[in-house]
Amino acid sequence: MTLPVLARPALAAAMLLAPIAALAADRERAAVDAAHHELGRRFISPHGTIYDYAGLNGEVKVPTAGEVAALQPNALGWGTPIENGAFFGGLYLDALCNRWKVTREPAVARRAEQIANGLLRLSEVGKTPGFIARGIADDDVSCYPASSSDQTYPWFYGLYRYAISGLPSAEQRARVVATMDRVARGLEANHWEMPIDRPNFGHFGHWLMGFAGTKGILVGAEPQFDAATRLLFVLRALHHLTGDARWFQLYRDRLGEKPAGSEWTRLEICAHGVEYVAPGEPPQFPERPRLWTSASSQAGLRALHDWEDDPATRAAFRKGLDANARRAAPYISGYAAYSNENSLAFEVQWRSMNTLWKPQAIISEAVELGRSQKGETGPWGRQSPRFAAESLRLRDPLFAAWVVTLSGNAEIVTPVRGQIQSALTHFAWDRLYTSTFFMAECVYWQLQHSGR
Repeated sequence: MTLPVLARPALAAAMLLAPIAALAADRERAAVDAAHHELGRRFISPHGTIYDYAGLNGEVKVPTAGEVAALQPNALGWGTPIENGAFFGGLYLDALCNRWKVTREPAVARRAEQIANGLLRLSEVGKTPGFIARGIADDDVSCYPASSSDQTYPWFYGLYRYAISGLPSAEQRARVVATMDRVARGLEANHWEMPIDRPNFGHFGHWLMGFAGTKGILVGAEPQFDAATRLLFVLRALHHLTGDARWFQLYRDRLGEKPAGSEWTRLEICAHGVEYVAPGEPPQFPERPRLWTSASSQAGLRALHDWEDDPATRAAFRKGLDANARRAAPYISGYAAYSNENSLAFEVQWRSMNTLWKPQAIISEAVELGRSQKGETGPWGRQSPRFAAESLRLRDPLFAAWVVTLSGNAEIVTPVRGQIQSALTHFAWDRLYTSTFFMAECVYWQLQHSGR
């Protein structure tokens, strides 16, 4: 067939651009593989949990059992390398599951099993039903008593993705499902408050009520969007895994229910999505959280959308997915302001925060203390200004990219696909101190898996 004359220049241009596109794709994959290697070299603990940060040679100062018992530097472990083990591990396990589905690499299967075992371990070290630890101290059993929704929900999400991936053996899958069911029942018995593993200390996160704290202050509650999405996801995931119709009925009941203090049902909350504050800005609760702490709720919303067979409900979930993606997209470009040649200091020794230490009897006191210690004007912020730089210019843009890719909407993803590729190839992973670059794997493998 002879092509029209006007089509020939377009075809020639496409043929010329194809090798360039292939080269860029190869570079992107190489960068993600390098991130995978670097994460394994320095940031995965012997338990299979992910450290928040490490020295360039893998130096990590893990809190001692005595420090954990004394609530040093604070009851949440904020500022320590074991602050976000359940949070980061759950999301990273999602990336590993997506990668394995695409590549079937045995080494990836082994790492996924390692991370899954780490998450299971975090559900075993506490004594309170429904409690998920942040990380584990140097004695292999102790943990900080104050967990949160930002730890508990990603724990559920990652293990759910692992359970349905085809990776675990039948025995391992049964263990995962039984553990998730046990933790969920513990939370249900606690009225869906995130328990603290110390009597009379309070709770930190409340999925049933959503935001119920003092306006502008996050103590024991969370934005309505996060609370609604996370509760609905866990209920539907438990039904999917266990077949117990009670979980599905609870999902349907909660979907049309208005949380205390809200004018909207949970379905309407999901459809509206969430308004993220710009990276670097303080959160404005109840409805404007930080993007990186809320981003995992987009993953839950995507799962709710994909499960749903009612057209109207599915459309509501799609509306929220798209709204969140459009709000996150402008923040991807922030990566470009990060210089790999910067000389900002980072000190892995976190114990300087103890200069501000004081006893904490309830969660609000622990939160206040942790903020004063970890903030940019506190001991941690002053000794490690690179932490803030990596958070603002690496963590937040990559989390924004993940929110966009999770939408699965080509009309939103395609216009920023070049920015995503640039973000994934911009950083020298071996010069970074914080581990949140694991999100590069989440972004890349979500794109690859979605494109299959």
